Amino acid sequence: MMRNRMFVSRWHPTCVTTFVGTRIVAFLLTVAPLMAQGLPDVFARMDKSAKGFVGMAADIRQTTHTEIVNDDSTQSGTIKLKRVKPTETNFLVDFTKPDAKTVAIAGGEVSIYLPKAKSVQIYDLRAKRAALEQGMLLGFGATSTEIKAAYEVSFVGQETVAGQSAGHIKLIPKSKEVLQSLKSAELWIGEQGIPVQQKFVTSGTGDYSLMQYTNVRINPSISDKDLKLTLPKGVQVQKVGK
Repeated sequence: MMRNRMFVSRWHPTCVTTFVGTRIVAFLLTVAPLMAQGLPDVFARMDKSAKGFVGMAADIRQTTHTEIVNDDSTQSGTIKLKRVKPTETNFLVDFTKPDAKTVAIAGGEVSIYLPKAKSVQIYDLRAKRAALEQGMLLGFGATSTEIKAAYEVSFVGQETVAGQSAGHIKLIPKSKEVLQSLKSAELWIGEQGIPVQQKFVTSGTGDYSLMQYTNVRINPSISDKDLKLTLPKGVQVQKVGK
């Protein structure tokens, strides 16, 4: 009984205040680094990466979500991209699972090669070049100035994606034209200053595409030939329109 009284007596209001205060300080010291990694930190990483960014190669996993039927389809493969001009980036995405498919983006055209169907579909997007160029800005070699000029940007939080710490930001296009095809975008910017994950919401009903990048190599040796489709003889060419 005496021990309990002695124990209680030790917890004088001043002691309690000191105890609680030290715990609060310890908590703030723990979360302060995370609080500091806000939007300015994400932009600083992106700007640093953009200075010397020429291209990128990585493994890619893409999930396409259709909200109305709550369906997800996933495909995986590799991606290569090269920035040929400040507002122009050429891509080659080679999907291998579950079915082979190659997507090339260059000069305002999107080409989709389907080996099983022995056909290539060519979409001319030059009439929508402004929207295409804004899409190209989303993370790979873009500066914070370019991002802020085209999007309303907000910081969501610091998260872990594929084992990497990443700053999660959300972007809303300022252009009404772009909003017709892209309702919002989300980027998870890793320590290298480029996205380790991207999410594009493409409809008002909530359809989206989610891309995750692993085994990322910055500025590897990529020639123009590496980004061109290699088509066998006999492939049917379908031009979808402008």
